[in-house]
Amino acid sequence: MSVNSHDVARRAGVSARTVSNVVNDMPHVREATRRRVLTAIEELGYSPNISARRLKQGRTNILGLAVPELSQPYFAELFERIESVARERGYTLIATQTHGAKAEERRVLAEFTSHFVDGLIFSPMSMGAAELSRTPLSVPLVLIGEQISGARHPAVAIDNTLATRDITRVLLDQGCRRLAALGAFRSSRYRSSRLRLAGYRQALIQAGIEPLEELVFHTDEFSRAAGLEAVRQALADGVQFDAIVCFTDMLATGALRALADAGLKVPTDVALASIDDVQESAYTVPSLTTVRPDKSTLARCAVETLVELITDPDTVPGTREIPYEVVIRESSHFTRAASRCDPRVPLVNTVSLPSDV
Repeated sequence: MSVNSHDVARRAGVSARTVSNVVNDMPHVREATRRRVLTAIEELGYSPNISARRLKQGRTNILGLAVPELSQPYFAELFERIESVARERGYTLIATQTHGAKAEERRVLAEFTSHFVDGLIFSPMSMGAAELSRTPLSVPLVLIGEQISGARHPAVAIDNTLATRDITRVLLDQGCRRLAALGAFRSSRYRSSRLRLAGYRQALIQAGIEPLEELVFHTDEFSRAAGLEAVRQALADGVQFDAIVCFTDMLATGALRALADAGLKVPTDVALASIDDVQESAYTVPSLTTVRPDKSTLARCAVETLVELITDPDTVPGTREIPYEVVIRESSHFTRAASRCDPRVPLVNTVSLPSDV
């Protein structure tokens, strides 16, 4: 038997109107009453009729978040921050994952924007700008990441090319000359991978070093397992390198394992640097030199841009570039006695990049 608001009202000893006020997060409800109603809702397993609320109010006060993988630490940390900002603005956040599959991305756009949410924050992996722009949507959409270029929707992202160029320069400044790139996708579907590869190559060219295809280690995903397998294969093939620019911290974690299994020490035999600065990167052995995107600013900009679009559909917010910094840790620090790179080059300290990008 289904539970309705009148059942909750009887359990909590309040009116059905009060239950409605609590469900809709109205500010004038006393805190003790609110707690009593919420307890009754939990005990009875009551689920408000979202479709009815939307018909009546025109809004659900629910935002959607769709990312490739919530199991990836970067997206998990981003979800935490977005959920916190959404709650501050009076919204509930519902998250889903697409696994980067085009069919799933289409499903999310169709189902989320038709029934459940007032707006969607979306990190596409397979859908291109043309397809996304011609997809009919009934609610506002904000993109996160640089996967889409030229789409008609606002986006919030760091400059992936510049960030990778900066982190590559850290290793070049240490004297490394045979730098590998880990994380170039075999397919061209993921634009962030292409942008990071471009930044890596730009840094090499600016340093007078010819980018070599044999030093580009391809993967199909940004995971620990992919990083482990790609570096193991490169070592088995006899590829010589003195540093690796990893396109994510998860790839770097896998690379650390592969290098350790081969008896190579980081950073004295091979230096490492990466991108994302997930919490894990400070606790690996050695800790990772990495790019730290301002995830809190990214989350706030994404939510506030979306709320602005919900409140005023005629608003035309532009793309926002989010600041980042380069964090120097142990994986790129060389000792004079053991370094395979030039020990005369001074250690680069943490670089804070401009916040007004």
